[in-house]
Amino acid sequence: MRHPLFASFAVGVVAAVLVGVAVTEVAARWVFFSLFVGIPAGLVAGVLAIAVTYAVLTRRMAPSNASE
Repeated sequence: MRHPLFASFAVGVVAAVLVGVAVTEVAARWVFFSLFVGIPAGLVAGVLAIAVTYAVLTRRMAPSNASE
C-alpha cells in the first residue's frame, strides 16, 4: 500500500461517523441529548480504527529464526 496513513484516516472517519450515528440513535430512547453521548463514542472508535488500520497496513513480516 502506498499511502497507509491516508487509508487509515479514511477508515477512521467512516468508523467515527457510523459509530457516532449508531450510538446517538440507540441512546435517543434514554438520553435527551444523545448527541453528547454519540460524538465521544464516535471519536474514540475513529481513533481506535486509525491506530489498528495503520498498524495492520504497516506491519512487516519478521524473518523467522527457527531452525528446521
